[in-house]
Parts: sequence; C-alpha cells; structure tokens
Amino acid sequence: MNRKKAIIYLCSLAIATAAFSAGCTRLSEGSENSDVSFEANAENLEEGSVAKAENCVKNFINAINTQNFDGIADMIYLPENAFVSDKNVEWYLQRSGVSDITGVKIKNFDVEISDGALTKDATVYINKSGYQLSLAMDTDNQWKIVMNDMFVENWSLKVPKGCTITVDGVDVDQYKIPATAIDVYDTYTFPAITKQSVQVDTKSSLFGSFTQTITPSADSETVPLICKINDAETTNILRQIQNVWNALYTDYTNGVDIESVKKYFTDDFDNSVITDIMFNYFQALEKPAESEDQVSYSNFYMKEAIPWTTNNYGCAILNTSDSVLVNFGYRLDFTSTNGGSYTLKKISQITMAYDSAESTYKIKQVNDPKLFYNNDYTLNDY
Repeated sequence: MNRKKAIIYLCSLAIATAAFSAGCTRLSEGSENSDVSFEANAENLEEGSVAKAENCVKNFINAINTQNFDGIADMIYLPENAFVSDKNVEWYLQRSGVSDITGVKIKNFDVEISDGALTKDATVYINKSGYQLSLAMDTDNQWKIVMNDMFVENWSLKVPKGCTITVDGVDVDQYKIPATAIDVYDTYTFPAITKQSVQVDTKSSLFGSFTQTITPSADSETVPLICKINDAETTNILRQIQNVWNALYTDYTNGVDIESVKKYFTDDFDNSVITDIMFNYFQALEKPAESEDQVSYSNFYMKEAIPWTTNNYGCAILNTSDSVLVNFGYRLDFTSTNGGSYTLKKISQITMAYDSAESTYKIKQVNDPKLFYNNDYTLNDY
C-alpha cells in the first residue's frame, strides 16, 4: 500500500469509529432516562383514567339532576346485550338514594376518585350531601356506573313452542333458544333485565294473544308462561275429548282396525300407543282390579268432562302454538254382566291439537294412559 492510500484508509477508519462511538453514547443516554419516561407515561395514563372516570360521574349526576335520561342506559355497567332501556334506568333511579338530587340547584359539586385499574370508587359531594358510587371499565375501555342491584342476570322465559312474544312491546327474538326434542318449550334468556315488572304478550296463530305481568326477581330464574285458554274454548275442547273417547270405545267394541281410528290422532302420534288403546287398555278397563265373582263390565261411555284445576294452574293451557294441555275430570257410566249400573269418576290429563283443515281437535299426547284403562271402580276422585 503506498503512503497516500494508507493515509486515506486511516482517516476513513477514524471517522467510522467516531460515528459508532457517538451512536453508542446517544443510545446509552436514552437508556438512562427510560425509567423516568415510563413512570411519566404511567402517571399520565392514570391521570387520564381518573379524568375519564370523573367525567362519567359528572355526566351521570347531571342527567339525574336535569332529568334528561336520554342515553343514560349507556352510562351503566351492564352485561352484553342486556335488556335494559333508559326508561328502566330512570325507574330504578327514582327509587334509589341519588333521586334526591333531581331538580336541585347545585352550588357546590366535587368528585373524588380512588385509584384502580378496572374498578374505581367515587365520592360525590353535592352542596352539603355526599354520595358513594362505584365504577367499572367495560370491554370498550369506557368507565360505567355500577348498579348491580338494578337488574338480574340470565333470566329466562319458557314459552309455548311456535308462539311469538314481546316484552313491554319490544320484539325479543334475539334472545330466543328454539325448542328441542328434550325441551319442548321455546326459551328466551336475557343476559340482564331490570327488577321492574314487565308486560309479556304471547301470540298464538290459533288462539290469539295472552297478556301477563311478570316481575324478574332472581339471577338464573326461569319463568314458564301459563297461557290459559278462555272458558268458551275450554268447554269446546272438553266436549271434543268426550266425543273422541266415546268414538274410540265404540270402534273398539265394533272391532274397527287401527288405520280407521288414526283419524282421532295427530299425524305425528305414536302408533304403538294407538295399538295399546285398542287392544290392551280398553280390555283392562272392562275388568276390575279385584273381582271375586269374575264379573265383567261393558258399555263404557264418557258422560261428563269437566274443568279441573290445581293452584290456579288452569284447566286448558297453551302447550304449543296449536295444541292445548288439558286437566280435567271425567265420568264414565257402565254396566256389568249381572245387570248392575255403575259410575266411575276420575281425574286425568291429555294434550289436544287443533287440526285447522278438519276444524276439530285431535289427540296429540296421552299424558295419562290410565284415562283408557283405570279400572279401580271402588274409588272416585271427585
């Protein structure tokens, strides 16, 4: 290497070394101040969080004071998809301790916020009074007022399958869990709903509308909707139960085949039960539980079908949109081979479905099979 090239190389190396050293110095200087920077950021974040929480409290108090409740439900910490409206929150606040600031002229107003990452406590001073509030941060990182006493969680309604409902006039289909083979009722589950009485309107395609007032009271509570059929239609259903029973017994005594009696049952009815009725149940009915003289009985006819209710549950209640569960008492008149006349009175239950095409009720489910073979002649239920 000649002398000129060596000088140029050494100069270049010196410049590169100086630049690298300067870079290391700046990085080292930055590292020395990093803890201070992080602490400052943490303080700023906490101050910002407190300011947001304080602002949340002020907006909430102002809404109560001015009675401007539009959007107040958005200020409350609630489960996702809660069935809670501004009106519901207003109803609750009117019954809470902060209701006494409504319309008050505020001369002094101060808020103290405690530290906390996801929850905070707030002490609010208004004039000469103090109030305690709790706050929680939601999934959108917004501070909300905690009022857990206002609502219940995971509250459900059991509704006859196929019916539609509204709650306080609001369509609630988004909360619906359809009926299954195991659970024959549609279920409406609300993540949260206030403890205020609600009006539930149930609509059946065949039986019209039913209105009930229900008050949610506990978490995870399930309330069945009891839709009672009106008296006139109940009387009609009981008459048709009587007619169907007598028609089946007549066909049994005449030896009519199974296919011919299917007309008294819905299309989805279990054929094996029809076979039992025609070949087993009625035969058992004609023989008493205990008979020393082997007397047989015949000419069974249902002469009466009356409403039967327990705990005001209802005689005929909606089971699905087009079927009715019927609780009733019935009277059978019959005779014996020795010429005696007898009467049997029992209580039973059956599900009847309305066939619109034929304008009649058919048997959908035999809830109590003993309806067709109860041969305990010594004991009447009523």
